[in-house]
Amino acid sequence: MFGQLSMVLPFAILLPIAMAGCSAERVTTAAPATPALAASEAPPAAAGPQFLGGFFVIGVISQPLESFDKWKQRGINTLLEVPQHHDPDAWDRAAQAGGFRIIRRPARNPRADMGRKDVLAWSHWDEPDAAGRISEWTPMFERTYREWRAIDPNRKIFINFAGPDISWFATRTDEYSRHYASHYPRLIATADWVANDLYPSAGYLNQAHKARRGDITLIGEPIRVLRQMTDKPQFVFIEASDIERGNVPGARRPTAPEMRAQIWYAVIQGVRGIFYFPAVVGTGGFQFDGVPPDLVAEMTRQNALLAQLGPVLQGEVNPKSVRVEVAAPLEAGWRQARDSAVVIVVNPRGEPVRGAQIRVTGVQSASATVLGGGAALPIRDGVMTDNFEAHGVRIYRIGLR
Repeated sequence: MFGQLSMVLPFAILLPIAMAGCSAERVTTAAPATPALAASEAPPAAAGPQFLGGFFVIGVISQPLESFDKWKQRGINTLLEVPQHHDPDAWDRAAQAGGFRIIRRPARNPRADMGRKDVLAWSHWDEPDAAGRISEWTPMFERTYREWRAIDPNRKIFINFAGPDISWFATRTDEYSRHYASHYPRLIATADWVANDLYPSAGYLNQAHKARRGDITLIGEPIRVLRQMTDKPQFVFIEASDIERGNVPGARRPTAPEMRAQIWYAVIQGVRGIFYFPAVVGTGGFQFDGVPPDLVAEMTRQNALLAQLGPVLQGEVNPKSVRVEVAAPLEAGWRQARDSAVVIVVNPRGEPVRGAQIRVTGVQSASATVLGGGAALPIRDGVMTDNFEAHGVRIYRIGLR
């Protein structure tokens, strides 16, 4: 049973001992990128309440302050955690000067954070459920929660779980797993926002997932497990490097189409933000930033689109006024803007899907605009037809009236 544990200590504690890089690169035919909106494409106007006022969190974990300009150019708007052995005060000043939002441990004097709108949340130590430590860490987190709430009752608190572990223990029926999983509700109670990290291509996978290496739908499993436990806002980590190179057999860096599909697959699941894991922690040595050039270009494009669509993405997830149906393997999600529906369809497979039918109800327009470029698609009897490349993503805008 202990073979299922991801034997990895908290990221924030271990830095700079470990993080991500790149195994032998596979030659693939790159799928067409989903570009940011063209200058002539105004972002859809949001409708109704928006999480975080429409700000979509596009973050990166534990990066040194010397790299902040680089991450800003890549479209990052939020910094998560101060790297180990780095001056937290200097890091914080640089983050403020760069205009970033921040999620981290409280300041040396926690009361100095009170009233700061750039500090989105205080963060617990990473992965309290990894490496078999959940029984020891749960009461520690509960004490921390009470202390932080006493200092600032209004400050949001962030927690991140090990995706391979929560999706293993919470779905097993043996006595050990049930006892292990019984700690998750207690840990969730110590936070306002919950996240998980599961890396289908580049990371550790539990025994149930090993045969599915590279399957991007794996990132949806811990999201669904957490949703059964809580309705608190969820966030997800996205692999952006060859994280476990040499440590985990079969682990490899994601391709650009795989990373893009992971991002939008997570959005379909209703996450309120993403955090890239760019580091290399494999046997070849530690790197803070092991993101190869093709993934840099892809994340920059997708981050621009996420930011532009943020006010709509942060609205109600899959509102009942609209309905979208697709056949497997495609998956779809949607949001409602003021005068249109925004429909996201992802092909999570590594093979193309031709002639896919997308049925949309609750809209009146006779055509759909493909955001980021592409010809408009006709809608006949509530159905539009499109072709999807391997790991293809489409984002459509369809008029409600």
